[in-house]
Amino acid sequence: MPPRFSLTLSLRSRSACRRAHDIDATETLDIGGHRRWFCGFVAILLTLLPNGATNAADLPGWDRTRWGMTSAEIAAAYGTEAIRLDGRIEFYRLYTDVALRRIPFAGHDFTVYFQMDDKTHRLAQVMLERRRQYATGQVWRDAVAALEHEFGPPTAACARRGRPLDGEPGSLERVWTLPSITVRASYIAFGAAIPDTAPADDGGLTRRLLIRYAPPGQAKPGCPTAVR
Repeated sequence: MPPRFSLTLSLRSRSACRRAHDIDATETLDIGGHRRWFCGFVAILLTLLPNGATNAADLPGWDRTRWGMTSAEIAAAYGTEAIRLDGRIEFYRLYTDVALRRIPFAGHDFTVYFQMDDKTHRLAQVMLERRRQYATGQVWRDAVAALEHEFGPPTAACARRGRPLDGEPGSLERVWTLPSITVRASYIAFGAAIPDTAPADDGGLTRRLLIRYAPPGQAKPGCPTAVR
């Protein structure tokens, strides 16, 4: 949803310009006692607003972070909320040494991993995760609904049937590709052909729900993709 300022400006300016057009194409409006070419001014102002003013969800980062931040900068941004790890959690070409616990999203708590590039040591991806019995089909549906509310319909959506007897997991995936960010939601289960139908009595030991935020171009817009 656009910020309140830009939305209010847009609605009011369109209304005012429409009234001005109804009066005369060259008519000006009296703003605060000063005669101004209001419509022209608003048109110029709106073109100068950053993209974030028209799509607040499309930001070059996640929450308080921005791509390229260092671990120290991320920890400082979250203060006492940040968990500084003694070592680091290794991912494929990425690692985490700062994390957050119990961060609410879509009505559920997630663990957040700030994933740093192994070469530059700067923020390259943010991953929200729930595992095991906490990664249920209902949480997946709630997460997808929240992401659709924030970003609109996904750019790509797919399902891959698993083969539980062969140890191949089933997976569901949704991808949103925006100019400043790529969002990928994945639901994986080894115990079911389709994760959303995983039996409730499997203990959840084989389930994993991920939401990954990355810069544009960091991940291909299609799916499936390897889990990092």
